[in-house]
Amino acid sequence: MNAGLIPVRVIDVGGTHELATVELMRAEGYAQRLGVDIRRTYVTNGAEAVDLLLAGKADIAVQAGFGPALTAIAKEAPLRVVAASNLLTVHAVYSRKPDIRRLEDLAGRTVGVGKLGALTHQLIFAALRKHDIDPASVRFVSIGNSGTIFKALLRGEVDAGFGETEVFDNQQHYGVHALEDGVLWRELPDFPNQASFAPCAVIREKRDALTRTLAAYALLYRRLHSPASWDAYAAAWTTALPDSGIEEGRSQWRFYQDNHPFAEDLLLPEVQLRYLQELNISMHLQRSALPFEVVADMSMARDALRLLDAMEPHNQEKAAS
Repeated sequence: MNAGLIPVRVIDVGGTHELATVELMRAEGYAQRLGVDIRRTYVTNGAEAVDLLLAGKADIAVQAGFGPALTAIAKEAPLRVVAASNLLTVHAVYSRKPDIRRLEDLAGRTVGVGKLGALTHQLIFAALRKHDIDPASVRFVSIGNSGTIFKALLRGEVDAGFGETEVFDNQQHYGVHALEDGVLWRELPDFPNQASFAPCAVIREKRDALTRTLAAYALLYRRLHSPASWDAYAAAWTTALPDSGIEEGRSQWRFYQDNHPFAEDLLLPEVQLRYLQELNISMHLQRSALPFEVVADMSMARDALRLLDAMEPHNQEKAAS
């Protein structure tokens, strides 16, 4: 442990988006600046994050799909959503098959997803329902995170699967094409991609540490939205993903610049929480929607913002530069 820093056990989902942003956070020293020492565990989906949190093996999940957390809370698990992170999905559905051009062409085909009920499964379910396509007509194959799914697609193990925004500008290079109605940041703008959630006991016992951790992530989100962040992001991308070309990193970074998907204020809009609960209900993962205050506690997010406001002006300027 770094001397004088508070240890916090953080879960992240280890896709390309998360690996690059986490490396940027490490390189910029945001956690240390806020007085915390982050010990990180990577999982492939939000369901795994829920299991680790409830087993007492971590303190908080950040940048994770939180549909499974809502399912667990609906079953009276002692968890709360405590902040928003990336509120716009970075995923699209890709295929190498020339006869798969639209979502309707997926009927009878195999589609790679994560764990059933977790983020990528929820995304494709929501997209299919939007276009009045029965999700039961598609054969879902549980593989892992989006990076693992995309590799399975390239190996021909599934007919279609997920890739993130860095693939979108490099489709010809990979020999894939995005489905015309499968670019999900356009198709599902209300889908809240990721949030932060933690056990109620940890919220009570380690509130200051969690607040500082959320404040560090807020600095990261502000940095990712800054047009001055390219050099730092490029270095982080190269370190975290040495086998991926820098042009892929530029595509991901441009997406952040164009869309500002991160919750700089850490607050989860009630309408997006309601959207995900209604999706859970349609997937038979949750019986009924719960009130916002039963599911979420934004008080630490607000405390984190106050903590940043109290920082020295030059520190705030450094984070935004």
